[in-house]
Amino acid sequence: MKREITHNTHPGELLLEEIIKLNNLTIGKTAELLGVARPTLSKIVNEKSAISPTMAIRIEKVFGGSASFWLRMQATFDLREAEQIFNRNPLKLKKFNFQTA
Repeated sequence: MKREITHNTHPGELLLEEIIKLNNLTIGKTAELLGVARPTLSKIVNEKSAISPTMAIRIEKVFGGSASFWLRMQATFDLREAEQIFNRNPLKLKKFNFQTA
């Protein structure tokens, strides 16, 4: 049985649902806590921008957890997006066969 992820979760969605909303924060207040402009955070939670290493560190310092978690989540999201695009328009690539000695 092949299992497939049907919803590719952007880390901004998790930040919004599990941190901002659960703690009754506003985007403005959260941006202030993170030391960023409101539009910067808004782009992340609206899935228009990625979480950068610097933003991941800010989230770690303010809300706890691990910056590497946020970066892994962003990398996973990006890879799944790229796979979907590639699968819609696959390149004609030929597998390289390594020579054994």
